Amino acid sequence: MIVFEDAWVTLEQADFCSVPGYLVMRLKSGVESMGDLEPETASHVGQVLSRAARALEAAAGAERVYILTFAEIDRRLHFHLFPRTREIKSAFLAATGGDPAAVNGPLLFEWARESYPADRPPPGDRDSAGAMLRSVAARLADG
Repeated sequence: MIVFEDAWVTLEQADFCSVPGYLVMRLKSGVESMGDLEPETASHVGQVLSRAARALEAAAGAERVYILTFAEIDRRLHFHLFPRTREIKSAFLAATGGDPAAVNGPLLFEWARESYPADRPPPGDRDSAGAMLRSVAARLADG
């Protein structure tokens, strides 16, 4: 599901992970490095990332929004926006016996990607997941 699109980027629900609100932002230009972005494009990318994080915090109740870029498998510059909710954190800590005072974000992110592949039901209610994505889309459309 595409939740936002403009002349520069698309932002859509990750199709490989069932965590609601796990979004991937892809640049339409095909550039492979942040260092290759023109200043206007870099500014726009930053603004969209900020707006998307704000929308995920509000609509998904994310305590943190992890924003990552690797560009290893798909060399084109793209960003993963992962809403780390209280529920995901609790499930991670229960599964791993981790320390609630010092959550390891990279480990949680990889655990969630492995624990909730696209063919596994998402954490929580499917209906609320759809509503949350519609809310994110509406918030991004409003600017």
